[in-house]
Amino acid sequence: MARRDRLTKTDRALASPVAKALARRAMLELQAEMAAIGHQCLQVPHLSEQRELLSRLAVMLGVGAEVAAVVPVLGDNRAGLHQALEEVVRMACDGCRWSAPWAAHLHFALEVAAEVMMDDTVLAMRVLPGARALAGDIMAGRIRPHAITPLVTPEHYKNKRNAGPPDAMREVETCNV
Repeated sequence: MARRDRLTKTDRALASPVAKALARRAMLELQAEMAAIGHQCLQVPHLSEQRELLSRLAVMLGVGAEVAAVVPVLGDNRAGLHQALEEVVRMACDGCRWSAPWAAHLHFALEVAAEVMMDDTVLAMRVLPGARALAGDIMAGRIRPHAITPLVTPEHYKNKRNAGPPDAMREVETCNV
């Protein structure tokens, strides 16, 4: 009974079989949209303004990165998703100009995010509002370089190979919105 008292009303509702089924359906719909967005990434001209595309990427990669920070993922995919999300924020801070050299990486990150989201659909639904808020900041021009918190490797992954962020991760310093 003590555990039930600690769960919020929302947590109890999301743990129900119906909520799990609805979360899975919502993630499958998002997954289908992600495939289309991934292909769009490969066709966008370099340095063109892409506020809406970056906003949509922020939602999808944001959910994937949040889930990957908690659930087990293969290889460097946790760090790769985080890096992809950081790059979306960097582009948004740079006047929403698309960086074509990142297109293939973002396309792959969307595929990974789609898989990771399906590993824990309830968690994905919990973090969706935060990802949508990030997208709203991009659309409104309020995004800041430090909108994404640094990746922290969960304690149970610290001793596993390939669990930490790559050495080449850099911090974005300026924002020209």
